[in-house]
Amino acid sequence: MKLSNAFLKKEPAAVIDRRDMLALSALGALTLGTSSPADAAAVMPDQASLPLHGRQLHILDLTHRLTRAFAFTPGRLSMEAVEGSGTKAGMALNRISIVEHTGTHLDAPRHFAPDGASVGDMAISQLIVPLVVIDIRKKAKADRDARVEPQDIAAWERRHGRIPEGSCVAMLSGWDPLGAFANYGSLPATERRKSPGFDAAVMDILMKRDVRGIGVDAMSIDAGEAMPAFPVHQAWLRSGRWALEGLANLDRAPAAGGLLFAGVAPLENATGMPARVIALY
Repeated sequence: MKLSNAFLKKEPAAVIDRRDMLALSALGALTLGTSSPADAAAVMPDQASLPLHGRQLHILDLTHRLTRAFAFTPGRLSMEAVEGSGTKAGMALNRISIVEHTGTHLDAPRHFAPDGASVGDMAISQLIVPLVVIDIRKKAKADRDARVEPQDIAAWERRHGRIPEGSCVAMLSGWDPLGAFANYGSLPATERRKSPGFDAAVMDILMKRDVRGIGVDAMSIDAGEAMPAFPVHQAWLRSGRWALEGLANLDRAPAAGGLLFAGVAPLENATGMPARVIALY
């Protein structure tokens, strides 16, 4: 990972209202002080295809590049070089400090359930699942706090059939986390805490479909105005399921027929983890 000087330097703290901090983290970032354009840019993911058994397999990265722009108080991403016996041989080694729920990341059940599964407890079979993409971009353009509602699930099923068991249902709202943060100061106060997410009324429907995970291109599965109560987090994660936040590139993924892989390090006791999320179709 190439790091800029701005990435490595420490920045001054600021006093921020707790609800504003929650909103800012949902928007995608809280970057105080200065940072380089490279750190702040929302670099879009890779896409590739390769021949496999007579057909083209498309590989789509759903992951934002992880930079300091996604870090928020009090856990800004930091990295420092570690000196070791291999330094003279040209070895490079860094120590990283990061909040688990930074950038494109996975929420494990333990995030809201103290006795729930941690990232380290999750089997790989739980993390490779069918992908369902629910498009609410039209609603989100009209309302920053738009939700995935029961009628959106019904509309998807009318077109594609019943949501597959064990799938990940992802919200495509067209949300740009870093762009939303950049415009935060110009918004009226009534709009600042708004961001799209799932409606709590959808949780029971998805559980009855035996859905394994949900995902969003915003930074919280709860819509902004639902915080700090977090009703979707409460219901979904405490049921033993997982969530992905900060997804990218969903507009280039198929609405149905894709496969999602959430690559996370199986860290013991972790409540979440930055993830490399890939769609195959």
